[in-house]
Amino acid sequence: STSAATQSVVKCAGAIAAHALTLQLPDGATLVRGAELSAAPGQHTLIQGPSGSGKSTLLRALAGIWPWASGRVTLPAGTMVIPQRPYFPDGALRDALAYPEPTERYTDAQLKAALDDALLPGLVDRLDERDNWTQKLSGGEQQRLAIARVLLKQPAWVLADEATAALDIPAERTLYDRLKALTERGGGAMISIAHRPSVAAFHDRRWQFEPQGSDAGARYRVVTSAVA
Repeated sequence: STSAATQSVVKCAGAIAAHALTLQLPDGATLVRGAELSAAPGQHTLIQGPSGSGKSTLLRALAGIWPWASGRVTLPAGTMVIPQRPYFPDGALRDALAYPEPTERYTDAQLKAALDDALLPGLVDRLDERDNWTQKLSGGEQQRLAIARVLLKQPAWVLADEATAALDIPAERTLYDRLKALTERGGGAMISIAHRPSVAAFHDRRWQFEPQGSDAGARYRVVTSAVA
């Protein structure tokens, strides 16, 4: 088994960076060894690579939530992750939207604006409705609610893991426009995993997982390049 204690995540201002980052699977297999990666403000970065190469693992390691990683990560305080399967607590919609913060931190006007901006006008007047939102909402609605949460909290940095995969192209374009504008206003950037070519247009650089030979000590290396 691998040690979970050797990765340090340092909260900082300015940029996301990984130094000597090694990613392993729970069974000890090494996906990537000693990666050196950085994203400065305004450097919107797309993570691409074969299925199973470790794209989501990399995103989780950057966020400090992958236990089988080693190396050093700097992460701006307040960075938000949009996971593939977002979590919503049962109860009032306002609580699901504000989670994990208390809903009292936001005005009704702020909550409603976030829902509207995330293309969920049908939920704007349902803030006090109580339900199991994970079961109640479709996959696309759940993704939009997770994005509404980001638009509500206004982070400078966003890590998005297939955050719009269940949406149609026009909705995806609108929401990526808003996320990109949000991060640029805050002096940060987006780092995204996405398979659709349409998402690449919102990014100017790429972290590409490339297979390595079996003698390299890891299955993949991560190469930084410009998005064509």
